[in-house]
Amino acid sequence: MPSREPNSSRIVLTTAPNASIAAQIIYGLELRGINATLCDAPPRERDSYQILLSDGDEVIARSAIEVIWDAMLETMPRAVDRFSNCLFCGYNTQGLAPPVTCPECGHNLDSIESRRAASEGRIPR
Repeated sequence: MPSREPNSSRIVLTTAPNASIAAQIIYGLELRGINATLCDAPPRERDSYQILLSDGDEVIARSAIEVIWDAMLETMPRAVDRFSNCLFCGYNTQGLAPPVTCPECGHNLDSIESRRAASEGRIPR
């Protein structure tokens, strides 16, 4: 059960929109020997949960989070539609070599943040 108040001395590694995704992230961190805790996000946050670094090396924890999100988002290799159009602005990115930064809007379409926004339907148009 998540706590109600995050400890201000802890570092927020990432957030999660639901308990299932939060549990997967915590499990992935535990497999890598990283101690993390889960707490409710502040009321105005986009996601419901925060995953906090309890102790250990922040650099290792941050690289582990990237790998975990990559694994969870592996079905979406890039934030583009089926015609290779950028999901943020509609620019056709077909033929651009990875990693793709959309020349029109500047989003890195291969980034975890862009793929996560696309998978969660948080694309402003």
